[in-house]
Amino acid sequence: MRGALRRRAVLGAFVFSAALGCRDAPPDEAPRITSSGASAEPVASACDMIPTPAPSALGSSSASATVDEGAGRMEIVLPLARSVAFHVEHRAGIGPLTTGSSRYDGERVVAMYQMAAMGLAQLVLDHPSHRGELLPAIRAAADALVEPETWAFGGAAYNDAKPFDAVEQSAGHAYLGYLDLALGMVRAVDPDTKHAALHDRLTVALARHLAASNVGVLETYPGEAYPPDIAMVIGAIGLHGRVTGADHGAEIESAVRHFRARFVDARSGFVHQSVDPIRGTPRDAPRGSGTAVSAFALAFADADLAGELHRALVAQGRQDVLSFAGIAEYPPGHTGDADVDAGLVFLGVGATATAFAIGSARIQRDAELFEALARTAETFGDPQERDGRRTYTRGGAVGDAALLAMYTAGPLTAQRDGAARRNTNR
Repeated sequence: MRGALRRRAVLGAFVFSAALGCRDAPPDEAPRITSSGASAEPVASACDMIPTPAPSALGSSSASATVDEGAGRMEIVLPLARSVAFHVEHRAGIGPLTTGSSRYDGERVVAMYQMAAMGLAQLVLDHPSHRGELLPAIRAAADALVEPETWAFGGAAYNDAKPFDAVEQSAGHAYLGYLDLALGMVRAVDPDTKHAALHDRLTVALARHLAASNVGVLETYPGEAYPPDIAMVIGAIGLHGRVTGADHGAEIESAVRHFRARFVDARSGFVHQSVDPIRGTPRDAPRGSGTAVSAFALAFADADLAGELHRALVAQGRQDVLSFAGIAEYPPGHTGDADVDAGLVFLGVGATATAFAIGSARIQRDAELFEALARTAETFGDPQERDGRRTYTRGGAVGDAALLAMYTAGPLTAQRDGAARRNTNR
C-alpha cells in the first residue's frame, strides 16, 4: 500500500461502512479527506428528491415529478439534521480516535464538522423556517473547525503549528479548502459570523497560490497533490464569491482550465486521483471517488465542469443491481484494489464514489440516479429513529453528517442563481 495515497474514504465510507463491510484505515496508513438561493427555474428543495426507504414507494413516482413537484422528505432529513446537530453541539460520537495515524484521526474530525456545517446550512437555505433551531449547531460546527488543534495534523506535515498563518505566506495547504468551503456555507446563513475575516483570509491566500501555479496545482501536503483537494479549493473560492460578492472570476477560469486539461482523463472523463506537484502529470489512475468528490466541490464554482464530471460518472461508472445503484471506483480499462480512497470496492462499486455521487446527482437534478443511490443508503444504512432524531447506525456520526450534506446539496452552487437569497436569513 502507498501510505498517504490511500485515503479518501473518510467521508464516503462512513455512509456505507458497516453496511458494505468497509474497514477503518490501519495504523500504517495516512488517509485524508478529499470529499442558496432563489432559482430562475423550478428546483427541488433539499428534501424533495429523497426517496422513502421502501422500494415499492418509489416505483410509482416519476423522476420529473420528484424534482419539480415533490412534496418533500422532511420526515427523513429533519430528524437526520437534528441527530447531526446533537452530535455537533455535544461533540458526541466523533472520537477521540486512536488509530495510530494522527492524520487519519484529525481528518475524521474535520470530515464530521465540515459535512455537518454544510448539511445543516444547506437545509436552512432551502427551509429558512428551521434557521432558529439549527443555527446554534451550525455555529458550533464552525467553532470546532477553526480550533487550532483540529488542524494540528496539517500543521505537522509542514512543521508549522499555525497553518492559517502559514498558508498566507507560502503555497500548499490545500487541505484548508475543506475548511474554506464550510465557512462559506456557514456565512451564507450567518452573514455576521465571527469567522468572516478568517474566511476572507483563507480564500484570498488559496486563490493567490493556485493562480501562481503554471500547471494549476496546489499541494495538499509537501510533495503530495490531489486534484479532488484542488477541486475543493476551487469550489471554496467560487462559494466565497457567491456569498460575499467578491470577484474571483479570473482565478476560477484559470483553475478550471488547468483542471480540465491536466487532471481529467481524456478517455473516461474521470479525475486522476493524484498528480505530480511540479508538472501536474498523473501519478494515479482516474478514479470514481475523486471524480465524485470533484463533481460535488466544483459545482460551487463552475457548472459546466461539474456537469461534465457528473455525466462521466453516469456513463462510465454507474452500476445497477435490482433497484439499487452504485458508482464504480475505476472506469473501463482501469483496475485497482480497494483502499481508503475508495472505501470498499464490491463488484467494482466504490463506497466513496457512490456516497458523493448522491450529492452530485442532487446538484445536477438527476432525480432518477439520486433516488437509486439514496435507496441504497436508506436500505443498507440501517436508519433508526429515537426522540425525533434519525441516525444511520452503520455510518455513525460522521456518516450521518456526510449523508445530510449529500441529501441537501444544491444551494449556492453554480447550477442555481443563489444571489437573490444570499442575505435573507439575517
